[in-house]
Amino acid sequence: MGIKPPVEKQVIIVHFAKSVQMDDLQSICNEMFINAEFLNFEKTLWKLEFNPRHFPTYVVLNQLKKVSDILSSQEDGLVQLRSTTPNDPFLSSQWHLNAIKAINSWDLSKGGVNKNGDTIVVAVVDDGLHVNHPDFQGNIWINKDEIPNNLIDDDNNGYIDDVYGWNFMGQNNDISDSINYNASHGTPVAGIIGAKGNNQTGICGINWHVKLMIVNIADTAGNNMNTYQSDVVRAYSYILHQRKLYNQTNGARGAFVVVTNSSWGVDKKFPHQAPLWCAMYDSLGKYGIMNVVAVTNSTENVDVYGDLPTLCSSDALITVGSTTTSDQYFNCGYSTTSVDLSAPGANIFSSRAYTSQNINGNQIYRNGHNGTSFAAPMVAGAIGLLNSFTCDKFDELMKNDPIRANMLMKRFVLEGADVMPSLEGKSLTAARLNIYNSMRLMTMFCFDELSFEKISKESKMLFPNPGVGIVNLGFDWLETNTQVEVFSAEGKRIDIQIVNNQIDISQHLPGVYYIRFRSPLGNFNIKYVLMNQ
Repeated sequence: MGIKPPVEKQVIIVHFAKSVQMDDLQSICNEMFINAEFLNFEKTLWKLEFNPRHFPTYVVLNQLKKVSDILSSQEDGLVQLRSTTPNDPFLSSQWHLNAIKAINSWDLSKGGVNKNGDTIVVAVVDDGLHVNHPDFQGNIWINKDEIPNNLIDDDNNGYIDDVYGWNFMGQNNDISDSINYNASHGTPVAGIIGAKGNNQTGICGINWHVKLMIVNIADTAGNNMNTYQSDVVRAYSYILHQRKLYNQTNGARGAFVVVTNSSWGVDKKFPHQAPLWCAMYDSLGKYGIMNVVAVTNSTENVDVYGDLPTLCSSDALITVGSTTTSDQYFNCGYSTTSVDLSAPGANIFSSRAYTSQNINGNQIYRNGHNGTSFAAPMVAGAIGLLNSFTCDKFDELMKNDPIRANMLMKRFVLEGADVMPSLEGKSLTAARLNIYNSMRLMTMFCFDELSFEKISKESKMLFPNPGVGIVNLGFDWLETNTQVEVFSAEGKRIDIQIVNNQIDISQHLPGVYYIRFRSPLGNFNIKYVLMNQ
Protein backbone atom coordinates (compact mmCIF):
# COMPACT_ATOMS: atom_id res chain seq x y z
CA MET A 1 0.00 0.00 0.00
CA GLY A 2 1.19 3.52 -0.75
CA ILE A 3 3.49 2.48 -3.60
CA LYS A 4 2.77 4.68 -6.60
CA PRO A 5 2.66 3.23 -10.10
CA PRO A 6 5.55 4.17 -12.39
CA VAL A 7 5.05 7.33 -14.39
CA GLU A 8 4.62 6.64 -18.12
CA LYS A 9 6.73 8.33 -20.73
CA GLN A 10 5.52 11.81 -21.63
CA VAL A 11 4.82 12.64 -25.29
CA ILE A 12 4.09 16.14 -26.55
CA ILE A 13 3.44 17.69 -29.97
CA VAL A 14 5.19 21.00 -30.60
CA HIS A 15 4.51 23.50 -33.39
CA PHE A 16 7.63 25.56 -34.13
CA ALA A 17 7.61 28.91 -35.91
CA LYS A 18 10.13 27.67 -38.46
CA SER A 19 11.44 24.40 -39.83
CA VAL A 20 13.51 22.46 -37.31
CA GLN A 21 16.06 19.78 -38.13
CA MET A 22 17.05 16.83 -35.98
CA ASP A 23 20.52 18.27 -35.60
CA ASP A 24 18.99 21.46 -34.16
CA LEU A 25 17.20 19.47 -31.48
CA GLN A 26 20.24 17.40 -30.64
CA SER A 27 22.57 20.38 -30.36
CA ILE A 28 20.32 22.29 -27.96
CA CYS A 29 18.46 19.54 -26.11
CA ASN A 30 21.30 17.00 -25.96
CA GLU A 31 19.97 13.68 -24.60
CA MET A 32 16.66 15.04 -23.35
CA PHE A 33 14.47 13.04 -25.74
CA ILE A 34 13.87 9.31 -25.85
CA ASN A 35 12.43 9.71 -29.33
CA ALA A 36 11.73 12.58 -31.75
CA GLU A 37 9.96 12.56 -35.10
CA PHE A 38 8.53 15.24 -37.36
CA LEU A 39 4.84 15.11 -38.29
CA ASN A 40 4.66 17.30 -41.42
CA PHE A 41 6.66 17.94 -44.56
CA GLU A 42 7.80 21.39 -43.41
CA LYS A 43 9.22 19.89 -40.17
CA THR A 44 7.52 22.50 -38.03
CA LEU A 45 5.40 19.92 -36.20
CA TRP A 46 7.34 17.49 -33.99
CA LYS A 47 6.38 14.61 -31.74
CA LEU A 48 8.79 14.48 -28.80
CA GLU A 49 9.03 11.76 -26.15
CA PHE A 50 10.86 12.22 -22.85
CA ASN A 51 10.99 11.01 -19.24
CA PRO A 52 9.03 13.50 -17.09
CA ARG A 53 10.80 12.33 -13.96
CA HIS A 54 14.05 13.67 -15.40
CA PHE A 55 12.67 16.55 -17.45
CA PRO A 56 9.33 18.15 -16.45
CA THR A 57 7.28 19.42 -19.39
CA TYR A 58 7.89 23.09 -18.70
CA VAL A 59 11.67 22.50 -18.58
CA VAL A 60 11.50 20.77 -21.96
CA LEU A 61 9.50 23.64 -23.48
CA ASN A 62 11.87 26.27 -22.12
CA GLN A 63 14.79 24.42 -23.68
CA LEU A 64 12.99 24.03 -27.01
CA LYS A 65 12.46 27.79 -27.21
CA LYS A 66 16.21 28.06 -27.79
CA VAL A 67 15.72 26.10 -31.04
CA SER A 68 12.83 28.17 -32.39
CA ASP A 69 9.82 30.13 -31.21
CA ILE A 70 6.97 27.82 -30.21
CA LEU A 71 3.60 28.69 -31.71
CA SER A 72 1.71 26.05 -29.77
CA SER A 73 2.12 22.74 -27.95
CA GLN A 74 -0.01 19.97 -26.54
CA GLU A 75 0.21 16.55 -24.97
CA ASP A 76 -0.12 13.52 -27.21
CA GLY A 77 -2.71 10.91 -26.30
CA LEU A 78 -5.07 8.26 -27.53
CA VAL A 79 -8.08 9.08 -29.68
CA GLN A 80 -11.13 7.07 -28.70
CA LEU A 81 -14.03 6.54 -31.08
CA ARG A 82 -16.69 7.01 -28.44
CA SER A 83 -18.55 9.76 -26.65
CA THR A 84 -17.55 11.09 -23.25
CA THR A 85 -21.23 11.38 -22.36
CA PRO A 86 -21.90 9.02 -19.44
CA ASN A 87 -24.75 6.51 -19.43
CA ASP A 88 -26.28 7.60 -16.12
CA PRO A 89 -30.07 7.58 -16.69
CA PHE A 90 -30.82 10.93 -14.98
CA LEU A 91 -28.04 12.87 -16.71
CA SER A 92 -30.52 14.90 -18.76
CA SER A 93 -32.11 16.19 -15.54
CA GLN A 94 -28.79 17.61 -14.32
CA TRP A 95 -29.04 20.95 -16.10
CA HIS A 96 -26.26 22.41 -14.01
CA LEU A 97 -23.61 20.19 -15.65
CA ASN A 98 -24.09 22.01 -18.96
CA ALA A 99 -24.19 25.42 -17.28
CA ILE A 100 -20.82 25.01 -15.58
CA LYS A 101 -19.31 23.23 -18.64
CA ALA A 102 -18.62 20.03 -16.72
CA ILE A 103 -19.63 17.92 -19.72
CA ASN A 104 -17.05 19.72 -21.91
CA SER A 105 -14.43 19.16 -19.21
CA TRP A 106 -14.86 15.38 -19.29
CA ASP A 107 -13.07 15.34 -22.64
CA LEU A 108 -9.99 16.38 -20.63
CA SER A 109 -10.46 14.50 -17.36
CA LYS A 110 -13.09 12.53 -15.51
CA GLY A 111 -11.31 12.73 -12.17
CA GLY A 112 -9.75 10.03 -10.03
CA VAL A 113 -5.95 10.08 -10.08
CA ASN A 114 -3.35 12.65 -11.13
CA LYS A 115 -0.27 11.89 -13.20
CA ASN A 116 1.80 11.22 -10.10
CA GLY A 117 -0.54 8.43 -9.05
CA ASP A 118 -2.10 10.45 -6.21
CA THR A 119 -5.74 9.45 -5.66
CA ILE A 120 -7.87 12.61 -5.47
CA VAL A 121 -9.86 12.91 -2.22
CA VAL A 122 -12.61 15.48 -1.59
CA ALA A 123 -13.70 15.89 2.03
CA VAL A 124 -17.44 16.44 2.49
CA VAL A 125 -18.08 17.99 5.90
CA ASP A 126 -21.83 17.55 6.34
CA ASP A 127 -24.40 15.12 7.79
CA GLY A 128 -23.11 11.92 6.19
CA LEU A 129 -23.63 9.48 3.35
CA HIS A 130 -24.83 5.89 3.47
CA VAL A 131 -22.06 3.52 2.39
CA ASN A 132 -24.57 1.26 0.59
CA HIS A 133 -25.95 3.97 -1.72
CA PRO A 134 -25.64 2.42 -5.22
CA ASP A 135 -24.36 5.59 -6.90
CA PHE A 136 -21.29 5.93 -4.68
CA GLN A 137 -19.83 2.44 -4.87
CA GLY A 138 -16.09 2.81 -5.36
CA ASN A 139 -16.20 6.57 -4.75
CA ILE A 140 -16.18 6.59 -0.94
CA TRP A 141 -12.78 7.04 0.70
CA ILE A 142 -11.53 4.11 2.77
CA ASN A 143 -8.94 4.52 5.51
CA LYS A 144 -6.69 1.60 4.61
CA ASP A 145 -4.65 2.03 7.79
CA GLU A 146 -7.68 0.93 9.81
CA ILE A 147 -8.85 -2.68 10.21
CA PRO A 148 -12.69 -2.77 10.16
CA ASN A 149 -14.64 -3.74 13.26
CA ASN A 150 -11.74 -4.80 15.47
CA LEU A 151 -12.49 -2.03 18.00
CA ILE A 152 -8.85 -0.90 17.83
CA ASP A 153 -7.42 2.45 16.77
CA ASP A 154 -5.04 0.82 14.30
CA ASP A 155 -3.65 4.05 12.84
CA ASN A 156 -3.33 5.78 16.24
CA ASN A 157 -5.23 8.89 15.18
CA GLY A 158 -7.61 8.85 18.16
CA TYR A 159 -10.59 7.35 16.31
CA ILE A 160 -11.50 3.67 16.55
CA ASP A 161 -12.50 1.92 13.30
CA ASP A 162 -12.73 5.14 11.28
CA VAL A 163 -12.72 3.11 8.09
CA TYR A 164 -14.95 5.51 6.09
CA GLY A 165 -14.35 8.72 8.04
CA TRP A 166 -15.84 9.88 11.32
CA ASN A 167 -19.13 11.12 12.79
CA PHE A 168 -18.26 13.96 15.16
CA MET A 169 -21.89 14.49 16.12
CA GLY A 170 -22.49 10.88 17.10
CA GLN A 171 -18.88 10.31 18.23
CA ASN A 172 -18.72 7.08 16.26
CA ASN A 173 -17.65 5.68 12.90
CA ASP A 174 -21.18 5.63 11.45
CA ILE A 175 -20.92 8.17 8.63
CA SER A 176 -24.43 7.31 7.42
CA ASP A 177 -25.94 9.60 10.09
CA SER A 178 -26.24 8.06 13.51
CA ILE A 179 -30.04 7.96 13.86
CA ASN A 180 -32.12 6.03 11.32
CA TYR A 181 -29.64 6.57 8.47
CA ASN A 182 -30.82 9.88 7.11
CA ALA A 183 -27.99 12.04 5.66
CA SER A 184 -30.62 14.08 3.81
CA HIS A 185 -28.33 17.07 3.26
CA GLY A 186 -24.93 15.45 2.76
CA THR A 187 -26.15 12.92 0.20
CA PRO A 188 -27.19 15.44 -2.51
CA VAL A 189 -24.07 17.49 -1.75
CA ALA A 190 -21.88 14.42 -2.23
CA GLY A 191 -23.81 13.47 -5.38
CA ILE A 192 -23.01 16.79 -7.03
CA ILE A 193 -19.31 16.33 -6.32
CA GLY A 194 -18.80 12.68 -6.99
CA ALA A 195 -21.69 10.35 -7.71
CA LYS A 196 -20.14 7.56 -9.78
CA GLY A 197 -20.19 8.40 -13.49
CA ASN A 198 -20.98 6.07 -16.38
CA ASN A 199 -22.23 3.27 -14.10
CA GLN A 200 -25.74 3.05 -15.59
CA THR A 201 -27.07 4.21 -12.23
CA GLY A 202 -28.77 7.44 -11.20
CA ILE A 203 -26.82 10.62 -11.74
CA CYS A 204 -23.28 11.66 -12.64
CA GLY A 205 -21.05 13.69 -10.34
CA ILE A 206 -18.71 16.39 -11.60
CA ASN A 207 -16.04 13.78 -10.92
CA TRP A 208 -16.85 10.36 -12.39
CA HIS A 209 -14.11 8.92 -10.22
CA VAL A 210 -13.06 10.37 -6.87
CA LYS A 211 -12.77 9.39 -3.23
CA LEU A 212 -15.23 11.18 -0.95
CA MET A 213 -14.03 11.48 2.64
CA ILE A 214 -17.22 11.75 4.71
CA VAL A 215 -16.89 13.75 7.92
CA ASN A 216 -20.10 14.33 9.88
CA ILE A 217 -20.75 17.41 11.98
CA ALA A 218 -24.56 17.13 12.00
CA ASP A 219 -27.25 14.53 12.65
CA THR A 220 -30.29 15.50 10.60
CA ALA A 221 -32.25 12.30 11.21
CA GLY A 222 -33.01 13.18 14.78
CA ASN A 223 -33.45 16.87 13.92
CA ASN A 224 -30.50 17.45 16.22
CA MET A 225 -28.72 20.39 14.64
CA ASN A 226 -26.81 21.47 17.75
CA THR A 227 -23.51 21.52 15.91
CA TYR A 228 -20.83 23.48 17.73
CA GLN A 229 -17.83 25.33 16.41
CA SER A 230 -15.68 22.88 18.34
CA ASP A 231 -17.15 20.11 16.14
CA VAL A 232 -16.14 22.12 13.08
CA VAL A 233 -12.57 22.57 14.34
CA ARG A 234 -12.29 18.84 15.17
CA ALA A 235 -13.64 17.85 11.77
CA TYR A 236 -11.17 20.07 9.91
CA SER A 237 -8.38 18.81 12.18
CA TYR A 238 -9.23 15.22 11.21
CA ILE A 239 -8.98 16.09 7.52
CA LEU A 240 -5.77 18.06 8.03
CA HIS A 241 -4.18 15.12 9.86
CA GLN A 242 -4.87 12.81 6.91
CA ARG A 243 -3.28 15.22 4.38
CA LYS A 244 -0.29 15.96 6.62
CA LEU A 245 0.29 12.24 7.01
CA TYR A 246 0.10 11.77 3.25
CA ASN A 247 2.66 14.53 2.67
CA GLN A 248 5.00 13.27 5.37
CA THR A 249 5.00 9.65 4.14
CA ASN A 250 5.09 10.46 0.41
CA GLY A 251 1.68 8.88 -0.05
CA ALA A 252 2.27 5.72 2.00
CA ARG A 253 -0.34 6.75 4.60
CA GLY A 254 -3.13 9.28 4.99
CA ALA A 255 -5.14 10.79 2.16
CA PHE A 256 -4.45 13.22 -0.68
CA VAL A 257 -7.29 15.58 0.28
CA VAL A 258 -7.34 18.46 -2.20
CA VAL A 259 -10.46 20.32 -1.09
CA THR A 260 -13.13 20.42 1.61
CA ASN A 261 -16.78 21.31 1.07
CA SER A 262 -18.79 22.98 3.83
CA SER A 263 -22.40 23.74 2.91
CA TRP A 264 -23.28 25.26 6.28
CA GLY A 265 -22.38 28.23 8.45
CA VAL A 266 -23.58 30.75 11.02
CA ASP A 267 -25.57 33.86 10.16
CA LYS A 268 -24.83 37.24 11.74
CA LYS A 269 -21.39 36.27 13.06
CA PHE A 270 -18.01 37.84 12.31
CA PRO A 271 -14.48 36.43 12.17
CA HIS A 272 -13.34 38.15 15.36
CA GLN A 273 -15.94 36.03 17.16
CA ALA A 274 -14.44 32.79 15.82
CA PRO A 275 -10.70 33.37 15.20
CA LEU A 276 -9.74 29.71 15.78
CA TRP A 277 -12.34 28.48 13.31
CA CYS A 278 -11.21 31.01 10.68
CA ALA A 279 -7.56 30.15 11.28
CA MET A 280 -8.24 26.54 10.27
CA TYR A 281 -8.46 27.52 6.59
CA ASP A 282 -4.90 28.83 6.49
CA SER A 283 -3.76 25.71 8.34
CA LEU A 284 -5.45 23.47 5.78
CA GLY A 285 -4.08 25.55 2.92
CA LYS A 286 -0.56 25.27 4.28
CA TYR A 287 -0.63 21.57 3.46
CA GLY A 288 -2.36 21.86 0.08
CA ILE A 289 -6.08 21.74 0.91
CA MET A 290 -8.46 24.27 -0.64
CA ASN A 291 -11.76 24.97 1.11
CA VAL A 292 -15.15 25.82 -0.40
CA VAL A 293 -18.01 27.23 1.67
CA ALA A 294 -21.62 28.22 1.01
CA VAL A 295 -22.75 31.79 1.61
CA THR A 296 -25.88 32.35 3.71
CA ASN A 297 -29.21 32.04 1.89
CA SER A 298 -30.35 35.33 3.44
CA THR A 299 -30.35 38.13 0.87
CA GLU A 300 -28.10 40.42 2.89
CA ASN A 301 -24.79 42.19 2.42
CA VAL A 302 -22.71 39.76 4.44
CA ASP A 303 -20.07 42.41 5.21
CA VAL A 304 -22.71 44.25 7.24
CA TYR A 305 -25.01 41.35 8.17
CA GLY A 306 -22.24 39.00 9.23
CA ASP A 307 -21.70 35.43 8.03
CA LEU A 308 -19.33 32.61 8.92
CA PRO A 309 -17.28 31.16 7.42
CA THR A 310 -17.87 33.51 4.46
CA LEU A 311 -16.06 36.41 6.13
CA CYS A 312 -13.04 34.38 7.22
CA SER A 313 -9.95 35.71 5.49
CA SER A 314 -7.81 33.07 3.76
CA ASP A 315 -6.29 32.50 0.34
CA ALA A 316 -7.26 28.85 0.79
CA LEU A 317 -10.98 29.71 1.04
CA ILE A 318 -13.53 30.16 -1.77
CA THR A 319 -17.01 31.44 -0.94
CA VAL A 320 -19.92 30.63 -3.22
CA GLY A 321 -23.30 32.20 -3.94
CA SER A 322 -26.03 30.70 -6.13
CA THR A 323 -27.70 31.24 -9.51
CA THR A 324 -30.88 30.12 -11.25
CA THR A 325 -31.41 28.01 -14.39
CA SER A 326 -31.23 31.24 -16.43
CA ASP A 327 -28.01 32.49 -14.79
CA GLN A 328 -29.79 35.02 -12.61
CA TYR A 329 -28.83 35.82 -9.03
CA PHE A 330 -30.61 33.41 -6.69
CA ASN A 331 -31.51 34.43 -3.14
CA CYS A 332 -28.31 34.43 -1.05
CA GLY A 333 -25.83 36.67 0.72
CA TYR A 334 -23.81 39.04 -1.44
CA SER A 335 -20.63 41.10 -1.29
CA THR A 336 -18.17 42.39 -3.86
CA THR A 337 -15.27 41.51 -1.55
CA SER A 338 -16.31 38.54 0.58
CA VAL A 339 -18.28 36.38 -1.90
CA ASP A 340 -15.96 35.05 -4.60
CA LEU A 341 -18.25 33.66 -7.31
CA SER A 342 -21.55 31.90 -7.94
CA ALA A 343 -22.68 28.47 -9.13
CA PRO A 344 -26.10 26.95 -9.91
CA GLY A 345 -28.16 26.55 -6.77
CA ALA A 346 -31.80 26.42 -7.90
CA ASN A 347 -33.79 23.26 -8.60
CA ILE A 348 -30.73 21.02 -8.66
CA PHE A 349 -31.26 17.34 -9.47
CA SER A 350 -29.14 15.11 -7.24
CA SER A 351 -29.06 12.00 -5.08
CA ARG A 352 -31.21 11.56 -1.98
CA ALA A 353 -30.56 9.78 1.28
CA TYR A 354 -30.50 6.00 1.04
CA THR A 355 -33.29 5.43 3.57
CA SER A 356 -35.88 2.64 3.62
CA GLN A 357 -38.60 5.15 2.78
CA ASN A 358 -36.75 6.55 -0.23
CA ILE A 359 -35.71 3.09 -1.42
CA ASN A 360 -39.23 1.66 -1.17
CA GLY A 361 -40.67 4.71 -2.89
CA ASN A 362 -38.04 4.64 -5.64
CA GLN A 363 -37.09 8.17 -4.57
CA ILE A 364 -33.33 8.11 -4.06
CA TYR A 365 -32.97 10.84 -6.70
CA ARG A 366 -34.97 14.02 -7.23
CA ASN A 367 -34.82 17.66 -8.28
CA GLY A 368 -35.78 20.64 -6.11
CA HIS A 369 -32.53 20.97 -4.15
CA ASN A 370 -32.28 24.73 -3.62
CA GLY A 371 -29.75 27.03 -1.98
CA THR A 372 -26.06 27.73 -1.70
CA SER A 373 -25.65 24.32 -0.07
CA PHE A 374 -25.83 22.87 -3.58
CA ALA A 375 -23.86 25.61 -5.32
CA ALA A 376 -20.75 25.22 -3.16
CA PRO A 377 -20.15 21.52 -4.00
CA MET A 378 -20.02 22.41 -7.68
CA VAL A 379 -16.94 24.51 -6.97
CA ALA A 380 -15.48 21.83 -4.68
CA GLY A 381 -16.13 19.27 -7.41
CA ALA A 382 -14.42 21.53 -9.94
CA ILE A 383 -11.30 21.74 -7.76
CA GLY A 384 -11.30 17.97 -7.43
CA LEU A 385 -11.48 17.61 -11.21
CA LEU A 386 -8.78 20.25 -11.77
CA ASN A 387 -6.46 18.36 -9.44
CA SER A 388 -6.77 15.29 -11.65
CA PHE A 389 -5.75 17.44 -14.63
CA THR A 390 -2.52 18.86 -13.24
CA CYS A 391 0.94 18.73 -14.80
CA ASP A 392 4.50 18.32 -13.52
CA LYS A 393 4.90 22.05 -13.08
CA PHE A 394 1.81 22.40 -10.88
CA ASP A 395 2.51 19.20 -8.94
CA GLU A 396 6.04 20.38 -8.18
CA LEU A 397 4.68 23.72 -6.97
CA MET A 398 2.11 21.95 -4.78
CA LYS A 399 4.82 19.80 -3.23
CA ASN A 400 7.24 22.66 -2.56
CA ASP A 401 4.92 25.59 -1.93
CA PRO A 402 1.30 24.50 -1.26
CA ILE A 403 0.23 28.01 -0.28
CA ARG A 404 1.13 29.44 -3.68
CA ALA A 405 -0.28 26.40 -5.44
CA ASN A 406 -3.62 27.07 -3.73
CA MET A 407 -3.46 30.71 -4.77
CA LEU A 408 -2.96 29.51 -8.32
CA MET A 409 -5.85 27.02 -8.10
CA LYS A 410 -8.08 29.77 -6.76
CA ARG A 411 -7.10 31.95 -9.71
CA PHE A 412 -7.99 29.17 -12.16
CA VAL A 413 -11.46 28.92 -10.61
CA LEU A 414 -12.21 32.62 -10.28
CA GLU A 415 -10.73 33.85 -13.56
CA GLY A 416 -12.23 30.93 -15.47
CA ALA A 417 -15.75 31.83 -14.36
CA ASP A 418 -18.22 33.44 -16.80
CA VAL A 419 -19.00 37.07 -15.98
CA MET A 420 -22.75 37.66 -15.83
CA PRO A 421 -24.42 41.12 -15.86
CA SER A 422 -27.07 39.72 -13.52
CA LEU A 423 -24.39 39.08 -10.88
CA GLU A 424 -22.92 42.57 -10.84
CA GLY A 425 -22.60 43.72 -7.25
CA LYS A 426 -23.24 40.22 -5.91
CA SER A 427 -19.68 38.85 -5.78
CA LEU A 428 -16.02 39.68 -6.30
CA THR A 429 -16.03 38.26 -9.84
CA ALA A 430 -19.71 38.84 -10.76
CA ALA A 431 -19.33 35.46 -12.43
CA ARG A 432 -20.65 31.88 -12.56
CA LEU A 433 -18.41 28.81 -12.44
CA ASN A 434 -17.03 27.48 -15.76
CA ILE A 435 -14.91 24.35 -15.21
CA TYR A 436 -13.76 24.06 -18.81
CA ASN A 437 -12.35 27.59 -18.77
CA SER A 438 -10.54 26.82 -15.51
CA MET A 439 -8.97 23.77 -17.14
CA ARG A 440 -7.86 25.97 -20.04
CA LEU A 441 -6.08 28.28 -17.59
CA MET A 442 -4.43 25.23 -16.00
CA THR A 443 -3.20 24.20 -19.46
CA MET A 444 -1.83 27.69 -20.12
CA PHE A 445 0.11 27.58 -16.87
CA CYS A 446 1.43 24.09 -17.58
CA PHE A 447 2.75 25.15 -20.98
CA ASP A 448 4.37 28.31 -19.65
CA GLU A 449 1.79 30.64 -21.18
CA LEU A 450 0.65 31.92 -17.78
CA SER A 451 3.31 33.33 -15.48
CA PHE A 452 3.25 32.51 -11.81
CA GLU A 453 5.48 35.49 -11.11
CA LYS A 454 2.65 37.67 -12.36
CA ILE A 455 0.26 35.81 -10.09
CA SER A 456 2.52 36.33 -7.08
CA LYS A 457 2.72 40.07 -7.67
CA GLU A 458 -1.02 40.39 -8.23
CA SER A 459 -1.93 38.34 -5.13
CA LYS A 460 -1.56 41.08 -2.55
CA MET A 461 -1.83 39.97 1.08
CA LEU A 462 -1.55 41.34 4.58
CA PHE A 463 0.09 39.34 7.33
CA PRO A 464 -0.98 38.49 9.93
CA ASN A 465 -4.63 38.55 8.95
CA PRO A 466 -6.70 38.26 11.18
CA GLY A 467 -4.64 40.54 13.40
CA VAL A 468 -4.86 42.90 16.37
CA GLY A 469 -4.91 46.12 14.34
CA ILE A 470 -1.25 46.92 13.66
CA VAL A 471 -0.84 46.68 9.88
CA ASN A 472 2.67 46.81 8.42
CA LEU A 473 2.83 48.50 5.02
CA GLY A 474 6.38 47.41 4.16
CA PHE A 475 5.43 45.07 1.31
CA ASP A 476 7.45 44.60 -1.85
CA TRP A 477 4.26 44.81 -3.92
CA LEU A 478 3.31 48.25 -2.57
CA GLU A 479 3.85 50.85 -5.28
CA THR A 480 5.36 54.27 -4.56
CA ASN A 481 2.96 57.19 -4.21
CA THR A 482 0.27 54.87 -2.87
CA GLN A 483 -2.52 56.38 -0.77
CA VAL A 484 -4.00 54.20 1.97
CA GLU A 485 -7.51 54.45 3.42
CA VAL A 486 -9.45 52.25 5.84
CA PHE A 487 -13.21 51.63 5.78
CA SER A 488 -15.55 49.75 8.09
CA ALA A 489 -17.75 46.95 6.76
CA GLU A 490 -20.56 49.51 6.50
CA GLY A 491 -18.41 51.68 4.18
CA LYS A 492 -17.58 54.35 6.76
CA ARG A 493 -14.11 55.88 6.35
CA ILE A 494 -11.89 55.46 9.40
CA ASP A 495 -9.41 58.20 10.28
CA ILE A 496 -5.90 56.78 10.39
CA GLN A 497 -2.32 57.90 10.74
CA ILE A 498 0.64 56.16 9.14
CA VAL A 499 3.64 56.09 11.46
CA ASN A 500 6.84 54.17 10.68
CA ASN A 501 5.11 52.52 7.72
CA GLN A 502 2.33 51.12 9.93
CA ILE A 503 -1.41 51.65 10.31
CA ASP A 504 -2.86 51.35 13.81
CA ILE A 505 -6.59 50.57 14.02
CA SER A 506 -6.31 48.56 17.24
CA GLN A 507 -8.51 51.02 19.12
CA HIS A 508 -11.50 50.29 16.91
CA LEU A 509 -14.11 47.60 17.51
CA PRO A 510 -13.32 44.03 16.35
CA GLY A 511 -14.79 43.16 12.98
CA VAL A 512 -14.20 43.33 9.23
CA TYR A 513 -12.42 46.34 7.73
CA TYR A 514 -11.31 47.16 4.18
CA ILE A 515 -7.94 48.73 3.50
CA ARG A 516 -8.01 50.58 0.19
CA PHE A 517 -4.81 51.20 -1.73
CA ARG A 518 -4.79 53.89 -4.42
CA SER A 519 -1.75 53.97 -6.68
CA PRO A 520 -0.87 55.26 -10.19
CA LEU A 521 -1.17 51.66 -11.40
CA GLY A 522 -4.68 51.12 -10.04
CA ASN A 523 -6.81 50.72 -6.93
CA PHE A 524 -7.65 47.63 -4.89
CA ASN A 525 -9.11 46.63 -1.52
CA ILE A 526 -7.91 44.02 0.97
CA LYS A 527 -10.25 42.62 3.61
CA TYR A 528 -8.73 42.82 7.09
CA VAL A 529 -10.16 41.11 10.17
CA LEU A 530 -9.55 42.88 13.49
CA MET A 531 -9.63 40.43 16.39
CA ASN A 532 -10.18 40.91 20.11
CA GLN A 533 -6.86 41.61 21.82
